Amino acid sequence: MTIMMRAVQIEQYGTAQDVLAIKENIPVPEITDHQVLVELHASSINPVDCAARAGYGKNIFTKMWGNLPQTLGRDASGVVAKVGRNVSSFKPGDEVYGAAHIGCHAEYVAVDASHLAHKPKQLSHLEAATLPFVALTTWTALVENVGLNANNAAGKSIVIPRAAGGVGSFAVQLMKAWGAHVIGLCSSQNTEFVRQLGADEVVDYTKTDFTTVLSNVDCIFDTVGRASDFGTNDLHVAAASDENFDEKLMSVLKYNSGAAYVTICSPKMALSDKYGPEEGRARAEQIFEARKAEQEKKGRRYYWSFCNPSGANLNKLSPLIEQGKIRPLIDSVFSIEDVVAAHEHCESKSAQGKIAIAIAANQNTHSPR
Repeated sequence: MTIMMRAVQIEQYGTAQDVLAIKENIPVPEITDHQVLVELHASSINPVDCAARAGYGKNIFTKMWGNLPQTLGRDASGVVAKVGRNVSSFKPGDEVYGAAHIGCHAEYVAVDASHLAHKPKQLSHLEAATLPFVALTTWTALVENVGLNANNAAGKSIVIPRAAGGVGSFAVQLMKAWGAHVIGLCSSQNTEFVRQLGADEVVDYTKTDFTTVLSNVDCIFDTVGRASDFGTNDLHVAAASDENFDEKLMSVLKYNSGAAYVTICSPKMALSDKYGPEEGRARAEQIFEARKAEQEKKGRRYYWSFCNPSGANLNKLSPLIEQGKIRPLIDSVFSIEDVVAAHEHCESKSAQGKIAIAIAANQNTHSPR
């Protein structure tokens, strides 16, 4: 007998109000030999969930995830219900968390075992669910691409725009835990929040042109990007408001020192939407190589970065979580029934930290600040 579950799905692209729907009769996923079936207690909302729902990157996401309908959601925290034949690292009953490619706004999700880690014991499922995607986005960018780690980050200066957001607030904590000199860029309402995260300097971009007060920094972690890299979209996908923002950021980097710029906001998705996956990827590679070469002439490194789901990397972060050097930052908690409001709150760009989604009935919810 097929077991059914609830899941948040889209059957077309559009606004949260128009396209998000809770379906009651979705079959629980079957797992492969290398997968784990997780009974979800909590998930969270990331801007990529809102973007995917609106249709941004649909050509690439369709190739990765299949055609509509789709169940959204990248963050998972819950209990192992079943393991594949080749899985030895987990057993039924284990509490786990991780970043899946898709499908976490549901009561069950099938996840590759290599993408999961044992949940830190001191974290609730709601707290744990706010970490994987932002943690691994940060890790991929700053550790795997730039090469920062606990042994070499101390004293290096790093600028983090949108420092109060999900990725930015995690990056501030990780870099401070490793002894870097962190400079957070944020709006007036978030300056105190970012200071409390441990940032050494906080620049209110609404009042101060950061290019006039910053110079000779070692690393830029761009979480904003340039406006044109997002293309045009009638569904109001979040994009940078300043066409030259990335250039402004790079203007404060050191010259001829191996300083690094890494961004999680590239034109790859927009180009795939406009030209299709193959031509879009080719055009993106040309743009990347041109921008990289331009920075290499100035003695700098240049990277585009995308989240690499990895349970092993989550395990590397566990000691920092256990020591309290990295803590979950929950802006608000919505029930799965209120997922439309959760998406709308995410798109308001007013969240400090992460927006959690309570899936199991015993999870508490609270409204945004």
